[in-house]
Amino acid sequence: MALQIPWIFSIGDLRLTPYRLVLLILLPTCLLRWMSGKVGKVRLTDVALFLFCGWCAVAMVAIHGLSDAIEPAGILFLETMGGFLVARCYIRDEASFRMMAKVLFLISVILLPFALHEALTGGKVLLNTFRLIMPTYIDVGMPERWGLDRAQGNYIHPIHFGVNIGSTLTLTFLVLGYGKSPYVRMFKSSLVFLTSFLSLSSGPLTSMVGQIALLSWDRMSRGFPMKWSVLAIGGLAVFIMIEMFANRSLAVILIGYFAFDEYSAYIRTLTWQYGTQSIMNHPLWGVGFGPWDKPEWLTSSIDMHWIIDAVRHGIPAGFLVFLAFFSALLAVGRAPISDEKLSTYRTAYMITMVGFFMTGWAVYFWESSYILFTFLLGSGFWLIEADAAPSSISQIRRSGAATKNLRQRNSRENG
Repeated sequence: MALQIPWIFSIGDLRLTPYRLVLLILLPTCLLRWMSGKVGKVRLTDVALFLFCGWCAVAMVAIHGLSDAIEPAGILFLETMGGFLVARCYIRDEASFRMMAKVLFLISVILLPFALHEALTGGKVLLNTFRLIMPTYIDVGMPERWGLDRAQGNYIHPIHFGVNIGSTLTLTFLVLGYGKSPYVRMFKSSLVFLTSFLSLSSGPLTSMVGQIALLSWDRMSRGFPMKWSVLAIGGLAVFIMIEMFANRSLAVILIGYFAFDEYSAYIRTLTWQYGTQSIMNHPLWGVGFGPWDKPEWLTSSIDMHWIIDAVRHGIPAGFLVFLAFFSALLAVGRAPISDEKLSTYRTAYMITMVGFFMTGWAVYFWESSYILFTFLLGSGFWLIEADAAPSSISQIRRSGAATKNLRQRNSRENG
């Protein structure tokens, strides 16, 4: 809920937002719960994220000096470990996972009429309303697309609006839609799609198209036990073939395919080319928050989450980001789950994170989108021990059923 409040305030020189304040309050408790083992075993993802924050802090000190590195290193730790550990600590069963999906869906529905109004008129009702009380994000003026204004909603940028809402698509379809009719599933998911689409951004659209494709594969291959392994192997084979024989990399092909216009695709292609070259030029510490190696006429913005950490903080930082992400998917994906509902929830988690992976090649996750990304990354770890440690709801149901059976048996015996 704190991610939906666009207020900005300061304590001394420290710029704060409601969600940063929430993380500052919760992080110490989360760290204690994590260290005590109350949230399960220490996982490779946990270690990789801690090492990532540590390496980035060292790289910042090496580039900018200790005094200038303290604040950004602290914010990075707060937003990375804070968002991740809140989910690791407090989403521990199917009930809390479903509640998370429900809240995210309700947020999408509530924001839909405001996004429609903004797309049709350009009026930023939410930001103007919040601004009556406290300073907020600035209005982002961007050219129209398809005759519509790009909905910014209550976020810092239209891209953030689209990414944050679009990440709810699969959770709505599979988690909230579990046991519901196909029409209910499609209707609710369509509301999420429409709300996110009104940002008119290629990154969120890429994510949602990818999620829909994976949902379709899940339905078409139902009953096939190796469907995800086959898809992963097939995707890897396509990647190798493209890299070996095509005149463009897969990243460049995807950027061109999903971009709204040729200019956007061209700029992102150049960002990929010069960004990866900058990484090779500064492999250990990166360039910090200074200028990266690019032509003067090229925008300084790097709208590519999966390379920006390596550009800023060196190859080790980029490696640790990938390690944290894929180790999470591998751990959850390989967990032995026999319950159909829990298996469906796992599929929702996996597809949601793959959606983030796809859009991360055209979007940089920062501010609220980064918090939501780390939060959702940590939201599926309860599934690893789900069969061994059933959820509280399952325990209540089983306990109630056992009590009922015992009473019936005693009644028959006494009768």
